[in-house]
Amino acid sequence: MEELLNGVLDSTDDEVRRGHDPAGAYSSVICAFTKSPFSAFPNSPTAMKYKTAFDLFYKARSIICGYSKAKVETNNDCDFLETAFHGYAKAEMCENHLYDTNKPPYNTYDLMCQYLKQRPDDILAEYFKNILEHKRNELQVSKFECLQMSISTKEILAAKVSRASANSDIKRQILATLYNRLGSLYTITRQTIRAIDSFQKSYDIDNNYYDSLYGIAHNDQSDHPEKALRLFHMYLNSVLECDKKYCDAYYAMADIYISSFGNIAKAKECYKKGLNAEDKQLPFIIRDDTESKRLAHFLIAQFE
Repeated sequence: MEELLNGVLDSTDDEVRRGHDPAGAYSSVICAFTKSPFSAFPNSPTAMKYKTAFDLFYKARSIICGYSKAKVETNNDCDFLETAFHGYAKAEMCENHLYDTNKPPYNTYDLMCQYLKQRPDDILAEYFKNILEHKRNELQVSKFECLQMSISTKEILAAKVSRASANSDIKRQILATLYNRLGSLYTITRQTIRAIDSFQKSYDIDNNYYDSLYGIAHNDQSDHPEKALRLFHMYLNSVLECDKKYCDAYYAMADIYISSFGNIAKAKECYKKGLNAEDKQLPFIIRDDTESKRLAHFLIAQFE
């Protein structure tokens, strides 16, 4: 039993590492389409969040495509590009999985570097530059190297943003997002203490950043199962049923009930709730089976 369990854990961990994406299970969320799938659900806050991000990405790309100069030389040039750079940053923080629907033009990184020479204190633009650098690194170095570089650059950027003189909502949003992203990257690299610390920093900055609450619970599963269950319940009571991690919270709880407490009945109950929750996902959120679901299914099957 232990050997089989370790095999499942190793294989799922390898998949996460190969995917190299903190939210790899949702990387196939969006294919080529317009914003119409989101507009079909005007009463869904989740759909409207996706629509907001899509609109920001679309507008930002249109602005950069409309910039005809090869260089950024004047204050007017900066003013023109600022809206686009800020739009990309805000859109990515809103829903990063939509980034590939409107990728910036190939010359965006060069324009960004020139822009920041004139406006070095623009933390939103700096955040977008970090995104661009990560995308470039994905094409130029190994996945492992890219992962390490992403951690390093986000740590540096978080420290820089923390030192910024402005005490604005944007600064808090950037920090909450950076700490959330770092928490995910630390989770992938099995730096559990750092992961929990980063997710906690994110959640302390923004108590509505429920993805970070989920991250704390996820990393507490093995060492603090009772706390993890409590945090998963907090998460489930705070988000909508169509939230993309709603199902996984139930699957993770099923894992805990079997692995830590040997409570098969409770595990089956949670697993069933997870399956039912999948039926309430919005149709444009295409899910792959996640580690939590596969592990819960495997463990329950061992006792049937």
